[in-house]
Amino acid sequence: MHCHILVNLNSGCMTNRLLTRAFLFAFAIAILQSCKNSEPIRPVTPPVVPTLSPCGSAVSYGYTDKVSYFPGDDIEVFLQSSTTLNCGLDFYDIKGSVAFSSNVPLFTQLIWPTEPWANGYNFQFNGKIKLPSSTASGIYYIENKIPFVVKSATPAEITVVYPVNTINAYCNSGGESMYGFNSTNLIASRIVSFLRPLTEPTEEGACSECLKWLPSLPNLKINYVSDLDLNDYTSFQSSKVLLIVGHSEYWTRNARKNFDRFVNAGKNAIVLSGNTMWWQGRYSAKRDALICHRIAQLDPEPDPAMKTILWVDPSLQYSILSSIGADFNHGGYGLKSDNGWDGFKISNPASPLLQGLNVKRGDIISLPTGEYDGAPVISFDAAGFPVLDNGLLKFEKLELIGFDKGSRVGKETIGTFIVFQKTKTSGIIINAGSNSWCSLAGIGSSYSGDQLKKITSNAITKLLVGDPVFSK
Repeated sequence: MHCHILVNLNSGCMTNRLLTRAFLFAFAIAILQSCKNSEPIRPVTPPVVPTLSPCGSAVSYGYTDKVSYFPGDDIEVFLQSSTTLNCGLDFYDIKGSVAFSSNVPLFTQLIWPTEPWANGYNFQFNGKIKLPSSTASGIYYIENKIPFVVKSATPAEITVVYPVNTINAYCNSGGESMYGFNSTNLIASRIVSFLRPLTEPTEEGACSECLKWLPSLPNLKINYVSDLDLNDYTSFQSSKVLLIVGHSEYWTRNARKNFDRFVNAGKNAIVLSGNTMWWQGRYSAKRDALICHRIAQLDPEPDPAMKTILWVDPSLQYSILSSIGADFNHGGYGLKSDNGWDGFKISNPASPLLQGLNVKRGDIISLPTGEYDGAPVISFDAAGFPVLDNGLLKFEKLELIGFDKGSRVGKETIGTFIVFQKTKTSGIIINAGSNSWCSLAGIGSSYSGDQLKKITSNAITKLLVGDPVFSK
């Protein structure tokens, strides 16, 4: 019982006021006595909201409405489940820890019946979830299955590019991919939707081992973006280093122009990828699908420079060598029959990038590689080491650090690990030329992983602080 007493003692004549006071004092004493005997006042507590059980394995697969977001953005999730329930949806960081959670209803979805690999699965969305404003930039996974990128809201020293174009191109969710070998009818699709479940490679071409390791580098602020973000120069222009990881095979013309613009402005790049910039791609009008026709005559695009074909095709007038100094034609396959060593034979042990490794010329750093990029070779020295053709490349500086032998279309190829500077005022590019550098066979290897981590750390640190990366 909560008691309040309000008494007005200033009305009426003298006699009436005296009588009124006596009456009111008696009434007040009675009320106070009642309050004294009543229960004490207690705070009102809100009703208990039951905690929902984790969604966990109830989420079979799914996708998000976009590939990348900023902290604070809304993310629409599209999830498949064999059951109907409300549950707690967990969002994991790259190291497998729960970063945040949100409640969401699950239910069974129907896949769009007409070419879902191209048109998307067309699920109903399960919920719109606001990313916490404190979410750090990185790669995240819904229930450890469904990837998406969170970009940095503030400038960062280094920008890492998540190769979602290539992941999408090889993914056969819905029945087909851009490759016949893993498509239901052995027919390659010319368009693949981002609005379907995307599965990252686990072996050759994987980037997860680099993504797990990079955050452990001390005092390094990283901005993570996707391939689609490279079309927007502002998404990475404030960084000092652009880092390409995994298997970065499909590039739009705008992305390549922005890459070159970044380097030409005196910024630096590190390419830990092979078979890089191999195909020109473009996006659908809604930016929810990747398009690559592969044959110029099949592409309805009227501009010859925009045809989605190989970048090495002269009609595109934009060689891969001009951007990153090496290409797949020169590098070839590394795991087929060849005369190589499944790793880089060191040509230049004095390179500052090898600092702390104590290697000698001719030593091998193990790196079994599926696809190499290689710089053009003009000859070999007396010891069998390649001499790069800088008469063709015309770079200001060019050094070969290591090489391996591969094969392509029946010919021997040379995969190269190089560092170069195109002009006196441009930035520096370190091109490792291997699509296995960031995989379990590379940085994740128990045999040579520490060596590759040291080289990568040297590359990042030296480019950020301006230390020399050339030995001469």
